[in-house]
Amino acid sequence: MRQHTGGPRLGIFVVCTFLFWFTLYTYVPTMTPYLVNLGISYSMIGFIGGAYGFSQMLLRIPLGLASDRLGKRKIFLVLGLLIGAVSSFGMFFTRNAVLILALRLLAGVSASAWVVFTVLFSSYFEKERLASRMSYLLTANNCGVLFAKLAGSALAERFGHEYSFLLGGAAGLAAALLSLSITEKMPVLSEPPSLKKLLGVVRDRNLLAMSALAVFSQMILFATIVTFTPEAAARAGADSLQLGILGTVATVPAIVSSLLGSRLFAKRVNVRGIVALGFALSAFGTLIVPFAGSMAAVYVSAIAVGFGCGICMSTLLSFCTLTVDDGRRSAAMGFYQAVYGLGMFAGPVLVGFFVDWTGLSGGFFAAAALAMLGLALTYVLLRPSAKMQ
Repeated sequence: MRQHTGGPRLGIFVVCTFLFWFTLYTYVPTMTPYLVNLGISYSMIGFIGGAYGFSQMLLRIPLGLASDRLGKRKIFLVLGLLIGAVSSFGMFFTRNAVLILALRLLAGVSASAWVVFTVLFSSYFEKERLASRMSYLLTANNCGVLFAKLAGSALAERFGHEYSFLLGGAAGLAAALLSLSITEKMPVLSEPPSLKKLLGVVRDRNLLAMSALAVFSQMILFATIVTFTPEAAARAGADSLQLGILGTVATVPAIVSSLLGSRLFAKRVNVRGIVALGFALSAFGTLIVPFAGSMAAVYVSAIAVGFGCGICMSTLLSFCTLTVDDGRRSAAMGFYQAVYGLGMFAGPVLVGFFVDWTGLSGGFFAAAALAMLGLALTYVLLRPSAKMQ
C-alpha cells in the first residue's frame, strides 16, 4: 500500500509546485500589451503565446517515457525548475520578437516537467485516494499562478514590465534549490517496462477521451485568459496593475473549481456532467467580450472562463490515468499533457489569425465556437456512467 511521505516532505513538494508555476506566470498578465507596444503583430503574438504549449506538445511524451524507463522523477523536476529560471532571466535582456519566441519555447520546456510533478506526487497516495488528494497539487498550481500574476503586475506597474521577468527567474532558482530535498518514491517493479508496453498506453480509451477534451479546454484558456483577454482589458483602459487584478479574477475561480471538481462535485456528479458544465461556462465567458467593451465585462468573462476551464482541467487530470498501471503512469501522463499541449499552442495561433483577420471580437467568437465544440464532444466521448473515485 502506498502512503504519503509525511508532513515536512509533502509540504516542500507543495511549495516547490507553487514556485514552479510562479516562475512561469509572473509576466503573463502584461505580456501581450507589452508585445503590442514593441510593435509585434497579433499573428506573431499568437505564435509567442502558443510557443509555450508547442514545446510541451513535443516533449511531454518523451519525458514521461524516459522517466518510466529510467525509474527517475526528481532529476527531471529539478531541471525543469532551472530551465524556467533561465527562460525568465533571458526575456529580461531582449526585445527581439524571435528571441522572445525562443525563450517562450524554453518556458514550455520547463513546463513539461509538470508530468513528473503530477506523477511523483500521485506516488505518495493509494489510487483510490488520488482524485481527492490531487486537489492539493492543483491548488498549489493555481495559487502559484495567482500570486505570480499579482506580484508580477505590481512590479511591472512600478518599475516596468521587464522586471517581472527577474522576479520569475529568482523564484525558479529558489525552487530548484528547495527541490533538492524532495523525497522520490518510485513503484517497485520486477523489471523496467518495455518501450512497447509504455507506448501501449495510447490504446487506453479513457486516456484518449480525457486528452482530447483537454485540448479544447486549453485552446480556450490560452487563447483568451493567457493571450487575448489582457489585450481586451488594455483596450478598455486597464493599466499594468489592473491587468494583474484581471489575472487574479481569472485564477481564483480556477482554484475554487480545482477543489470542487476533484473533491466535492466528483462525489455526486458524473464526470461527463462536470466537464460539460466547464465547457458551457467557458462558452458563456468568451461570448461576453464581443458584446461589451467595459472592464466590468472583461472581469466577468475572466471569472466564467477561469471557473469553466478550472473545472474541466482538474477533473480531466484527476481521471485520466486511473485505468493505467503504476509502471506506465508517467508515460500516460506524458501523453495526456503532450496532447493538451497542442491546445495551448493551437488556441492562441488560431485565434491570433482571427484577430488579425476580423478584429478582437472575431477572435473571441472563434474561442466560443471551440468551447461549444468541446461541449458537444463531451457527450460523444464520455460515458454517462463514468464516475470519479
